[in-house]
Amino acid sequence: MKKILLFIMLLVCTTVSAETYSYRSFQFAYKAKNSYGIWTDWTDWEKSNLLITIDFTSDVVTIYSSSKQVYNITDSDGNYTDSSGGQQMQFRFIDQDGDRGIIRFRIEKNKNSQIYIEFADVIWVYNVRLIR
Repeated sequence: MKKILLFIMLLVCTTVSAETYSYRSFQFAYKAKNSYGIWTDWTDWEKSNLLITIDFTSDVVTIYSSSKQVYNITDSDGNYTDSSGGQQMQFRFIDQDGDRGIIRFRIEKNKNSQIYIEFADVIWVYNVRLIR
């Protein structure tokens, strides 16, 4: 998907020359729907050290946690500026279990980068740094 490639150029603030990019997470947080269907508050940030790869050739995002997470990009929802001034690009995916969700790449105004993984009942956010 060429749109993801263009956005990642912004995310890494460099010229894109590789087909796969690697990131290292350094923090994560999450929120979930409770038994009443109401979203909880975000958890406190926790330390994280996960490898996250984005493969432009196959449109796949992989997170190497204790259980490998594979997100096959199926469609782009475009990019936009959020209410706090961050730039975001959003994609739809199907994961390794056949579940559908949304993945968002975000660059905050201060240039910090984040990757959000959203399902109907849980959302994870990773603060990330480019390593390649």
